[in-house]
Formats: sequence, C-alpha cells, structure tokens
Amino acid sequence: MSDFDNSTSEGTATQIVNGSHPTIQNTKADFSGLANSASSQNSDVTDSDQLTHYHSFFYDLFTWKFPRATGFFFFSAISLIFAFRFVNVLRYVFKATYLLFFGVAFLEIAAKPFGARGFISSIRPKPYWTIPRDSLDNLFGELHDLLNFFALEFQRVLFAENIFATVVAFFASFIGYFLIKYIPFWALLLLTTVTAFTAPLTYLQNQEAIDEQLQWANEYANAQLVNGRQIAEKYIDDASVRARATAVELTQKVQVYAGKKSPTAEKSQASPHSANNGPSHQFPDAPKSDFPAVDDESDTKVAAPEPVLA
Repeated sequence: MSDFDNSTSEGTATQIVNGSHPTIQNTKADFSGLANSASSQNSDVTDSDQLTHYHSFFYDLFTWKFPRATGFFFFSAISLIFAFRFVNVLRYVFKATYLLFFGVAFLEIAAKPFGARGFISSIRPKPYWTIPRDSLDNLFGELHDLLNFFALEFQRVLFAENIFATVVAFFASFIGYFLIKYIPFWALLLLTTVTAFTAPLTYLQNQEAIDEQLQWANEYANAQLVNGRQIAEKYIDDASVRARATAVELTQKVQVYAGKKSPTAEKSQASPHSANNGPSHQFPDAPKSDFPAVDDESDTKVAAPEPVLA
C-alpha cells in the first residue's frame, strides 16, 4: 500500500514538474480562453456594434466563464488592496531600489583593488535592451481600446440604453455616496471589488428567480403609475367642474349686480334733459356785505361821558 502511495505521489510530482497535471492543464486552458476573449483578432464584434473586444473579456471575467483565471484576478485584486492598506509598498520599493544599486556598486568596486575587471562590467550586454516600436504600438492600441470600452459603457448607461443598468448605476453611486462618509476608501474599494466579482455570478445562478422578482416589481410599478394617473385625472376633472361652476356663478352675480344698477344709470342720464326742458329753480342773491347798514341818527345819539366834579 505504501509503495502504491509513493508511486502515486511520484507520478503526481512528475506531472506537476512537466506541466501535464490536469489542474495545470485546466488552468492553462482557462487563461488561454480569457486571453482569447481579450484578443482583438479573435473578437466577434464589428465596428458597427461600437463595441471593443474588452466587452467580451470583462463579461467572461466577471461571469466566471473561466473560473481559475477569474479566481486568480479576484484574489490578486484583494491581495493588492490589503497590501497597499497594511504594507507601506512605496517604502519597500525604495528599499529594494537602493539595495539593488548598492549591490551593483559593491560588486563592481570590490575587484578593482586586485586589478581585476568588475563583475558587473563582465556581464554588461553589448547592445542595451530597448522597447520595440511594435510593442509600444500594440500597447497603445490596447490602451486605446480599453479607454473606448469605458467611454462606451459610460455613455450606454448615461443614455439609458439598458434601463436596468442605469438604475443599478444609480443605486451603486447613491450607496457609495453615503458609505464614503463612514468607511475609508480602501474598504469601499474592497467592497466594490467583491461586488463586481460576485454579483454577476449570483445573478446567473439565480437568474430565473431574480427575473421573476424584477418582472413583478415592474408590473407593480406600472400598476401604481396607472392608478396615480387615474387619480390625477379624477382630481383634474373635479377641479375643472368646480372651476366652471364658480365661473358660471360669478357671471350670474355680475349680471344681477349690473341689472340692479341699470335704473339709477337711466335716471342719471335722463336728469339733464329734464333740467333743460322744465322750469328752473331761482335762488336769492347773496348779500354784498357781511354786516347790516346802520342809520345816521343812531350815530349821533351816542351817550356823552359825564363831567368829572372838581
């Protein structure tokens, strides 16, 4: 039994070293499939669709069509978030850089006192390595397609090409607006990453039940809209009827008021004619002075003052 176990473990080790183990083969197949999804040469989209090959790449990535490749990217993203959160990555980058240059300088200078050629000088390549132009063209081409992917997807969501995606984007941004007040940025980024890698898979595994709930919610919303429209129309009709009744009532009151005022107006119009044709009333002349006239005799009969006795 032990010999069989030893032979099995040796065979497994040999397969792992040779790369012929089924797990390794499946992993290679998943990465190859995901790479083919990201390849513009193997993409089925056309220019008229206004889609890039990254649409199929991200769809296959987030729907776990190739689970091993998707799992690798998922755990890599989670590890990077925790690494930048709990490890000072930039500090270790500078540390690795100065250790590298210190080692190079030490190996080059250490042999100089003995008249030997430096170790680094002996392994220095004749032509230095350069970046081929084709590689840069391919890199910028992929970057161009990636930017177009984000631009197209943003416009499709913004202009409600798929109303469900627009509603999901609204709720995601609304929740993020409130969460950023209470949790740090790295925690929000971690939550976003976990949601992006798990929500599509959850939907695909429970698509029938979720579609039924969405259909029920849609029908309920439409029914409420119809009910609200009917209630609004009823209130509008009642308001219009009351407005017409009020207008008729005010018109009648104005007519009645105008009918009561009409005889007085006729009398006021008839009075000038009667004044011109009938006898006119004579009034006495006004007095010409404020005081009555006094006789001359009354002026002469004024009593004289009595004589004063000595």
